[in-house]
Amino acid sequence: MKIRYLAAAVLGLACVSAAESPKNYSVYAGPDVVSDPILVDVYDRAVMKCSVEAATPPRGTPYTTSYYYNAALRSCLSRHGFTDKGAFAYPANSLF
Repeated sequence: MKIRYLAAAVLGLACVSAAESPKNYSVYAGPDVVSDPILVDVYDRAVMKCSVEAATPPRGTPYTTSYYYNAALRSCLSRHGFTDKGAFAYPANSLF
């Protein structure tokens, strides 16, 4: 049973999209980040804070190319009000 949970966690982290592109993000129930220069500034400040948080071992990893880093960065950006709207943000099968 524990192997299933481990496999699910690895698969979930493997399907995480790149987290720093502002064109893939929007504000919760709002416009895209690139649609407003003020939102781009707020997003850039949030990415600076979140990249430091995602690079520390309790939340993330110093290896910025790993899936664990991307998951920590997306989680932090989500807490700051930015949601990923990319095609590969969440794993889905071919029916969706």
